Amino acid sequence: MKTKRRFGEILRALRMRRGLGLRTFAKLIEMQPSNLSFIENGRVQPPVDDAILFRIAAALGIKKGSPEWGEFFDAAVAGRSERLPADIAHDRRMQDFLPIMLRTVANQKLDASELKELIERIKSFRPDSK
Repeated sequence: MKTKRRFGEILRALRMRRGLGLRTFAKLIEMQPSNLSFIENGRVQPPVDDAILFRIAAALGIKKGSPEWGEFFDAAVAGRSERLPADIAHDRRMQDFLPIMLRTVANQKLDASELKELIERIKSFRPDSK
């Protein structure tokens, strides 16, 4: 599996793709330019406040449910075991089932290739029509 890009790299690439300078974008998301620079350069962790992450995503024009949306929120919590991506954390449906699903997978003690296979199976899963 390819190493995931760091949050700061993703943020900078998306900002630049939108043609926004650092200071302009910092003002747009109500953040000090120096703090934004530190985040983009990996000198500080991504924001932990979900409202800030949603504000940044909106300012970048990231569409909910798009691959960029998932990559952005996943990278924001990478390495933080106590957090879920904000979009998933606020999904009531997921709140009920995610702990059970994660515990079930953890109890299986799958190796990396088995986890990748499980992920691919879930991605291609299509529930039966009722």
